[in-house]
Amino acid sequence: MALVIKTNLKEFSPVYNPIELVVHQNSAGTRTKPDYKYVFDIFINDNKELTTRTIRTKVAPDPKLGYGLQDVSQIVSKFINEEIVDYASDNGFSLSADGIVKYWVEIGEEYRLTVDDPIVVYNDLIQTADRYAWGASLERHRWIDFFNNTEYTDYIFNANYQGEFLTNFKTPTVQITDLGWHWFLTDTPTDVDYMRIDTYDITGALVGTFKVVNVASLILDQSRLVRLATAPQSLNNIDSIEFSLGVQPVITNAVHTYTIRCFRSDNVAVGEVLSFTVQNPCFYEVYRIHFENEYGAYDSFNFTLNSKKLAEGERKMYVTNSPNLQTSGVVYKHETESKVNYYTKFTDKINLKSNFITEDENNWLKEMAFSPRAYLEFTDNSGVHNFKPVLIKSTKWDEKMTDIDKLFTFEVEVELADNFTQRR
Repeated sequence: MALVIKTNLKEFSPVYNPIELVVHQNSAGTRTKPDYKYVFDIFINDNKELTTRTIRTKVAPDPKLGYGLQDVSQIVSKFINEEIVDYASDNGFSLSADGIVKYWVEIGEEYRLTVDDPIVVYNDLIQTADRYAWGASLERHRWIDFFNNTEYTDYIFNANYQGEFLTNFKTPTVQITDLGWHWFLTDTPTDVDYMRIDTYDITGALVGTFKVVNVASLILDQSRLVRLATAPQSLNNIDSIEFSLGVQPVITNAVHTYTIRCFRSDNVAVGEVLSFTVQNPCFYEVYRIHFENEYGAYDSFNFTLNSKKLAEGERKMYVTNSPNLQTSGVVYKHETESKVNYYTKFTDKINLKSNFITEDENNWLKEMAFSPRAYLEFTDNSGVHNFKPVLIKSTKWDEKMTDIDKLFTFEVEVELADNFTQRR
């Protein structure tokens, strides 16, 4: 009779969903000893401090089955931070510093031989293999599918699966100056050797083919979560040294559509195809929002209709009490202040409005409406595209159906994540 794992950890887990490990000491004689507890030592590779953290927890047996259940998600999530790619990145492939972490668990037990004996700890009786968690938070039923392996195998880039990118919208519309990236998972980093970009003109004729070599590290824990430059400006920013076929610029004014796919060195595809349509600039000012999606990656969307800027603020005032005394005595003037604002603070907001969208786009943009983190792309004083953090202010989302609603748009209010304060 021994300690056994009943429910093991998945190789990849979305860290904001349950990550549960269930063990059982199937010797009732051992399990019913005084003060019996399961002991979990959780080892986490801290990518920032370049060290391994150890956190110990103890769990009493479940009173019905005698199982020990430990959810490690809240512990591991402290070491994960989802981040957007730097606006000035010139890499085709890049890794996040803290987007994914490696961890494993050693399981033991402790108990007293008799009620009068000291507690004895038996460490590391069994252990899990290396596991990985990344900053995703899947809706409950999608997570259940993921846990039951359907989603798991679909989303892994390697030679056995044509894995999906970490997005729920695969055919974006972009403008030639847009920044943007897509994320993918891989259990075999050495299987992703290059990406191929095929560009086409408005007639569908091939304009050019480009291959960008994966020069990111293939041995770090972070190499299992990779960000890929995909939007036109991000592709045109890639350092020329990374090209094994083709030269910059990748996206020119002659390009109407383009596709991106990843391959192994023997030209075996290891991921799905993303298809992009290049849109000409619109009459209205375009607002491009980069938002964290349910996979912990960042999607992007352009609002191209008549969006409105506004500001909202608060004031504090006081009433002046002293008389207006001059050398001649009290002087009454119309312009003399009797109430004064001594504190004024305002925040800039934008009511964003899209062009007409499809039912699939509207379903996907639900993730923007409730995204925990978002950025506004803008042109800074040096003339390059940069990011400003914004807060999504929406608290609801409406389902739209093409058969019923016909034509519809998507609207959302964002607030710049800073305040402008004036005071007297």
